[in-house]
Order: sequence, then C-alpha cells, then structure tokens
Amino acid sequence: MPGTKSIDQRVDDWWDKHYGDVYLDDGTAPQDQEVMLEEEPPPVFITFGEGSDTLQQLAPQFDDPEVTRRSHNAYQGALRAWANYGDSFSQFGDEYDVDPYILASIAGLESGGKPDAIGPTKDVGLMQMTERTWGRIMPGRSLEDRLDPRLSIEAAAKLFNQDRDILKNEDLAVLAYNVGHNGVKAIIQGEKDFPGKSQYYWPVITLTHERLTQELRE
Repeated sequence: MPGTKSIDQRVDDWWDKHYGDVYLDDGTAPQDQEVMLEEEPPPVFITFGEGSDTLQQLAPQFDDPEVTRRSHNAYQGALRAWANYGDSFSQFGDEYDVDPYILASIAGLESGGKPDAIGPTKDVGLMQMTERTWGRIMPGRSLEDRLDPRLSIEAAAKLFNQDRDILKNEDLAVLAYNVGHNGVKAIIQGEKDFPGKSQYYWPVITLTHERLTQELRE
C-alpha cells in the first residue's frame, strides 16, 4: 500500500530499479573504497649519553640546506686562514696533537679567516676568543693579544686539546669550541637543548674540514 514504506526505503527501491540507467558500466559508478588514513611518521628515539652517536642523531644532517650554506662560507674563510697562517696551524696542531685542518675550519666559521674579527658577544680575533676563555687558556697574555693570529691559533689548539681530554671525543670537542665542554655534556645527556644556532656547529665544521682536507692534500 502506498505510504507504508518510509522515504529511505522508497529511495533504496528506486536506486535498485534505476541504477543501470544512471551509471554505465564504464568504471564511473561509485565503488566502496577503503579509506586510506595518512600514516603518522614513526617517533624519533634519541639514544642519549652515547657521544658521537648521540650528536649525529641530534644535529642536522650534512645535506641540510642551512648546513651546506654555512659550510660554504666557512670553507672560503678556512682557505683564507690557511693561506695566511698555514704554518701556525701546522705548528700548533702538531704541538697539541690537533688536526690543523680542523683548526683552520674553525677559524673559517668563527671569523671568516680574518684576524681582526670581532663577534657580537665580544669574541675577538682569528679564533674568536672571549675574555674569559683567553684568560684561562693564555694566562699572562693581554686581551689585545687575541688579535695576534699566531697566539690565537695557539690558544685554539690548547682549548681544543683540553676539551678533547675532558670529553674523550674529538667530535664533542668540536662542539665544545662553541658551547663549552659543560654545555656539550648537558646536550648529550639530554638535559638541555642546543643554545641559539649551535646545532649547526658540528656538522658545519665537519663538512668544512672534509672539503678543506681534500683540497689541501691533493
């Protein structure tokens, strides 16, 4: 009898009868499709307290655009520093058992290879020494001596050697040049984040060092 079916039932009956009139068998008919949910990326687990392994997990990758940009600038500065002060890098690198190309790479990033550079936090000289670090590493030397590139390189080699002895790791000593060995310990243990832009420091120096070594040893 008319009116005994609900509107939903009558719509279903109409579609059962006229479905073929509306949709041709050309693949245009709606199909029951499984809804694909976008998978969330797996969580990133950091293994803290594992030295270089932890640093590699925390720091940006070597192909990060900001790393490559900073490394390009550091490389140009390192070439400048080496051309002018290569003998001093070699001398103090040998004296303190530090790769001279690492020292030159640090100079390239820190000062662009310029011995009269002054940083925004009053770091001075080729290797950008603060007053406090200079007084500890080079006792008896005046603050103006930071502008002497030879003394600046000596101080950097001494500082790097001390940080490496404390941290027992050369990669961590590279980062310590920027944040200090206590800062490195806190970062590697997961107790604090990288301050400022220091997350780029180790990969930039490492990339610059590899490029500089390849260039100067050829």
